[in-house]
Amino acid sequence: MNDPYSEAVSPKNKYSKLSKKERELIKKARKLLQPLAEKYNVPAEEFLKQEMGETAPVSIFTVELTPLEAVAKFLKENKNYSLREISKLISRDERNVWHIYSDSKKKYPKLFKNIKTDILVPIKIFSNQKLSALESIVVYLKEKFSLNYSQVAVLLNRDKRTVWTVYQRAKKKNAE
Repeated sequence: MNDPYSEAVSPKNKYSKLSKKERELIKKARKLLQPLAEKYNVPAEEFLKQEMGETAPVSIFTVELTPLEAVAKFLKENKNYSLREISKLISRDERNVWHIYSDSKKKYPKLFKNIKTDILVPIKIFSNQKLSALESIVVYLKEKFSLNYSQVAVLLNRDKRTVWTVYQRAKKKNAE
């Protein structure tokens, strides 16, 4: 049976829209980072991750939590961040983050397990107060990875019509 998640994030889909020149740039970047990687005994990709800041795998957004609840739960339980640190990362009031985290524990008491890390979402995208958390992640996935609505819908376990609506709303907000 085909796994819709793996189809949505397969390298073919993820990089299919990159031009030959862009793929060459990626190779050059890896080559440039190789001496640092060897010196510090760290994979070259880790340096790129540092540039992105703290990230969360897109697979945490498939459970029955809101995107902010998923982020708060992931950072608190899987990364051992304090609520104060989480509130700074997502630019929300600490009391609000406590409430978000408390709700997430009630809805989904288990720890996130079997996390797929094919696509990492920077936590800083949730600090944009202009957009809702769902709008932020939909815009990020759609524009950064050139995914179509159905691929984003599979990744977020949402209906593709919902994803379309959320994206259109975010575009209007960003145009203002």
